Amino acid sequence: MIAKATAKRLLPLALASAVGIAVFAGAANGRPEAVVSVAGADRVVQGNPVTIDVLASPANVRCSLRVRYKSGAKQKGLHTMTASGGHASWTWQVPRLVQPGPARLTVSCAGAGRATRRLMVIGQVIPPKIDVLQTGWSARPYPWGGTGVSWGVIVANTSKTQDALDVEVLCNFVMADNRLIGSMTEHITDIAAETKHATGGELNFPGSAPISRLEIVVRIGKGGPATHRKPGISFVRVMPSSFDPSWTGEIDGEVQNDDPAKTIQFVELSGVVLDAAGNILGGGTGFGVATLPPASRMAMKISGSFDAIPYAKAASAMVSVVPTYLHAP
Repeated sequence: MIAKATAKRLLPLALASAVGIAVFAGAANGRPEAVVSVAGADRVVQGNPVTIDVLASPANVRCSLRVRYKSGAKQKGLHTMTASGGHASWTWQVPRLVQPGPARLTVSCAGAGRATRRLMVIGQVIPPKIDVLQTGWSARPYPWGGTGVSWGVIVANTSKTQDALDVEVLCNFVMADNRLIGSMTEHITDIAAETKHATGGELNFPGSAPISRLEIVVRIGKGGPATHRKPGISFVRVMPSSFDPSWTGEIDGEVQNDDPAKTIQFVELSGVVLDAAGNILGGGTGFGVATLPPASRMAMKISGSFDAIPYAKAASAMVSVVPTYLHAP
């Protein structure tokens, strides 16, 4: 008798486990009324759509869905549905900026009960975005003919979580009638997240260069994990040309390896020359090749593209550096 009584007590538990979802109390007439199942995705990425399906008994009951995200924010726009034929479904867009983490879904059906489940919201990797902050140029007619133009630009990676890799900066030289007189492209290996980057170059024209403005187009090759440690730059100065001191020759300075463990193999350098008011007069690129252990420094120089800038106007410079580290053996 004891074994038989125990079996009777365990039978309802076994049946509930077989259903796999919570089963609710029956109606007074003995007909089972329950939210049978809540099905759908287990996880969703921020900003993406998600669908949840509900099977309810009896059919045609009115069901509602509440979604509460990890931050406590509630999903809006989830209307009450009729479980036609015992089935109801909701599809909605998870907010792009909602806090990642577990969200709680609660389905309530009138006369049939309530069920809950968890939906994991995965943080979206937001691709880097480059803004053009400032441009400028200087033009110099050469006594032997033709015109040299030094141009520069300062851009910014506005992403907080992604570096911009393999970046191409196209500079179009635009005349007053909106036609192009020339174009030039500079490559930047890496623009770190939440940083500004200066670059530029020089283009020579066989005749005059009636430039009205610069048109900058930036193409990002791909995004990468944010790197928050970069070499330091110090003692930056603008120097006159050794051939003609009335024109600008180079940007000098020092690069420091601030990484406590990595050795730098070489650095990619770029910069712009500024006047006293902070306007860009031109820019250029260069490389520094040296084995630079941690906590050491080396001299750096950018030259070859500033001779269209009057040295009397050159007041300061902004330099950007992209390191390449030696891989550990």
